[in-house]
Amino acid sequence: MKNIEKILLSLCACIVLLIFTCGLILTLRSDDWKKRTTPLPYETVTALCAKLGLAKDHSLCNGRKEVYAPDFHDILRDTFRPYEAYEIDSSEAATYEEVEKKIGVFKYECDDVATTGDGFSFYSCRYDLRGDREFIIGIMYTYPDNTVFRINTPMGYDGE
Repeated sequence: MKNIEKILLSLCACIVLLIFTCGLILTLRSDDWKKRTTPLPYETVTALCAKLGLAKDHSLCNGRKEVYAPDFHDILRDTFRPYEAYEIDSSEAATYEEVEKKIGVFKYECDDVATTGDGFSFYSCRYDLRGDREFIIGIMYTYPDNTVFRINTPMGYDGE
């Protein structure tokens, strides 16, 4: 019986250590991206605030703090309303043309149209507000109607 108790105690210690280590890694990684990029230039923040219709006293637009590209993620999602994530009719989502008017200057590449086995056609474009490829916003559009159906990021902000 004592061997089983020792094994169970060792197993519990390993589990606690594993949970602690995972928590520590996630904490360290959560701000790790800030080491690889810099805040957005004032001109970029000002342009984004204007194009996205944010008030000058908005927390991202008032000039009181450093603003990074990920800070605009929720605003972009709410502005472009990808119909898959919002579970809305595709007619309520933004189109490629609307995205281009607001953030097209930050686009750096688009893929060719792809078609799935069930006949769904789409293409993706990638946008980088900082220009350093650290926080890339991938927007997927249906084809041929060019409607936003998904927005992806490499940082787990997808919300899908």
